[in-house]
Amino acid sequence: MSEQGKRQVLPTNVRPTHYTLTLTPDLVNFTFIGSEVVNCEAAKIGYNAQEETVTLTFPQEFPSGTTVSLYIEFTGILNDKMVGFYRSSYKDKSGNTKYMATTQFEATEARRAFPSWDEPAIKATFDITLNVPSDMTTLSNMDVASETQLGDGKKEVKFNRTPIMSTYLVAFIVGDLGYIEAHTTGDHNGKPVLMRVYAPKGDEQHGAFALNVATQALEYFAEVFGIPYPLPKCDMVAVPDFEAGAMENWGLITYRTIRILFDPKESDAKFKQRMAYTVSHELAHQWFGNLVTMEWWDHLWLNEGFATWVGYLAVDKIFPDWDIWTQFVTEGLQTGLQLDALRSSHPIEVPVNNTSEIPQIFDAISYYKGASVIRMLSTFIGENVFLSGIRRYLKRHEFSNASTDDLWKALTEESGNDVGQFMTGWTRVVGYPVLTVKEPAPDTLEIRQCRFLSTGVISPEEDTTDWWVPLGIDLGPETQNDMKSFVLTQKETTLKLPLKTSDFYQLNAHKTGVFRVNYTPERLVKLGQAVKLGFLNVSDRIGAIADAGALATSGYSKTSSLLSFIKEFEDEDKYIVWCEISGRFRNLLHAWFEQPTPIYQGLLAFNRQLISKLVPKFGWEYSENDDHMTNMTRTFVIKMAGRADDPDTVKEAFRRFNIFTKQKDETALHPNIRGVAFEIVLSHGGGDEEFEAILKVYREAKTADQKTEALTGLGFAQRDDLIQRALKFAICEEVKNQDIIHLLISLQFNHNSRRLLWNFVKDNWDLIHERYSESRALFGHVIKYCIQLFSSEDDIADIEKFFSNKDCKAFERSLQQSLENIRVNAAWLKRDSKDVEDWLKANGFLK
Repeated sequence: MSEQGKRQVLPTNVRPTHYTLTLTPDLVNFTFIGSEVVNCEAAKIGYNAQEETVTLTFPQEFPSGTTVSLYIEFTGILNDKMVGFYRSSYKDKSGNTKYMATTQFEATEARRAFPSWDEPAIKATFDITLNVPSDMTTLSNMDVASETQLGDGKKEVKFNRTPIMSTYLVAFIVGDLGYIEAHTTGDHNGKPVLMRVYAPKGDEQHGAFALNVATQALEYFAEVFGIPYPLPKCDMVAVPDFEAGAMENWGLITYRTIRILFDPKESDAKFKQRMAYTVSHELAHQWFGNLVTMEWWDHLWLNEGFATWVGYLAVDKIFPDWDIWTQFVTEGLQTGLQLDALRSSHPIEVPVNNTSEIPQIFDAISYYKGASVIRMLSTFIGENVFLSGIRRYLKRHEFSNASTDDLWKALTEESGNDVGQFMTGWTRVVGYPVLTVKEPAPDTLEIRQCRFLSTGVISPEEDTTDWWVPLGIDLGPETQNDMKSFVLTQKETTLKLPLKTSDFYQLNAHKTGVFRVNYTPERLVKLGQAVKLGFLNVSDRIGAIADAGALATSGYSKTSSLLSFIKEFEDEDKYIVWCEISGRFRNLLHAWFEQPTPIYQGLLAFNRQLISKLVPKFGWEYSENDDHMTNMTRTFVIKMAGRADDPDTVKEAFRRFNIFTKQKDETALHPNIRGVAFEIVLSHGGGDEEFEAILKVYREAKTADQKTEALTGLGFAQRDDLIQRALKFAICEEVKNQDIIHLLISLQFNHNSRRLLWNFVKDNWDLIHERYSESRALFGHVIKYCIQLFSSEDDIADIEKFFSNKDCKAFERSLQQSLENIRVNAAWLKRDSKDVEDWLKANGFLK
């Protein structure tokens, strides 16, 4: 393949427009071996660049049953776009620039590296040989079969043949790497597996935490799935330039450095938790995706939804004190529900017709809604039964491909329930329901389902699905009657309760169901009282806040009801609950960011009243005796108090920041709190001196996560000149292409820089397009993070005008979802601005 070569596809009678081959016409040699050897150099090559296909027409036909071998010589370009076979650069411990050659083939980028039928159902075995510099570490999916010195400083490395697998999982890496290693125990009828973490030399020891998680997770999955890990080794590699978070290449998993390297003395604890989940997620893919692969990208959720759910399952097993499933309610379930409330969402099983569509469905629907639907189903039929069905599914389709229907078949056989009948609506229909609950009599509930949209306006044509909804009715700790097994299968139903509705009840106990609940305003008040009485566990408190927030945004209820409900949480001290409260406040402040200053400050004052008293409770000091959740809570409370303009928190942040930067005393800012301090200082008057100090931290950072925290902090500058500096820095050579996202997020959150960010993107569109467009998933995030938080129709008109003459195919979903978010904000603001103002006045936050 040359730089100008087209990405193309071999002809076949199955999906003829998708089998991919990459080559250059003047570098093609064909030798066919069958009943005779035929020289086919005269084969005609037809290209279709738009479809990424090539058709090879040979001078003669070959009889059925003929064994044919196709030999192709090709060349390629080691690109810098983080796709295909590409180069990654980094500084070694002496400050010298070094390079690593690595791969990222998902979804359709193997064709950039070698000729192939590049789609998941066309599996093959791979014999890989690399000729590389003798002093370089060389890795691929399998272990090394032989290594031969070639002279001239080169060596030939041959790897053992892979199992039958899809092209997107092939990988190879060449670099100056060090490693640490461990072995699994070899339990569960499997041989011990050699596990290694590779990193640029000098950083490999920081892979110890990830290696420990990986050995435990791999053993756990072998036990849970009933199938040993089938490869002899599993390497995990820290890649300095990486578009995604990680990639599950079979036996050679690649990661962003912040997802696999952790320094217990220098790293923020939040990265530790993300790392544990990411490692577990990628190892789950060794079965879900690698051993059993989706037939086509329509079924991507079979990979990502399951790896997400099973990743949380493994983290819960390894770190039970982290309460990870409760965190899933806010991190996973709510993230999926928020995206799926848009008209521009898509079904879990989404039709994919061309390659540009594939990266756009690696989103919260495939990952988090998919995992949430799995969690709902496993709760209903029982986790043990569910896992037995999964074992049946994996064993039946190992080393092959499967569809969603194949999964439902296995689960139906195991559970005795017709799983496909009631789950099809969840995977093949866009959206999810909101259940409106009325109380016509003291012991009666009327429940009606309809599709939930963030706009709140739904037509009859959009509300044709009757979802299968396990109601999960909870009658409180004092009631013996169990109504949690009730299921709604039609548009509406009436239920009799074994108690008066003046007593406590709630739907969707533990928030395992994928739906929202719209209670009457009176019932919402009673739920607020139930919070104080301790009737709602942590998951239920999170879900109640999330539902109240979503219903206010969409117009099902008033925003004043949300604010009054949140007010009942003045004694809350759980980290995960505060994450949800913070998220709902953040949505409100984003939509209200250009409202009159007294209104905006009134909202901050309310937030401040809730959170400020928790800062003294948790303090600023971190102790080795504190557990993980205490440390996470402390950091989050300080961040929230800073965002609420709590004067004591801001003062203390400046004090510690000055000691950290001027006196060079690193103990003044614990690694858990450094990024928070950077944000607070620049958000509250920090000027040139503070900006330069944070920039210095970025340039001298000891770890990747320290660089990330400093880079993010720069985006919270308030002065226009400093904002412009941050914008220009985002696209300079000092910031890796992958890392622009961190700065864009903070520039977007910062209401003083939001418009400057969008103007900057418009002014520099050609550069941004050239730099990021080939990294399709990253490019979609760039678009979304620059526009999605506006809240006026004028902004919609401006954005649509700007993109009207541009090819938006590669980021169409991101663009449409962002525009719809703006419409939701604009409608919310128009509908409830007076309601919020009146509530702030009535509660003393606005004079």
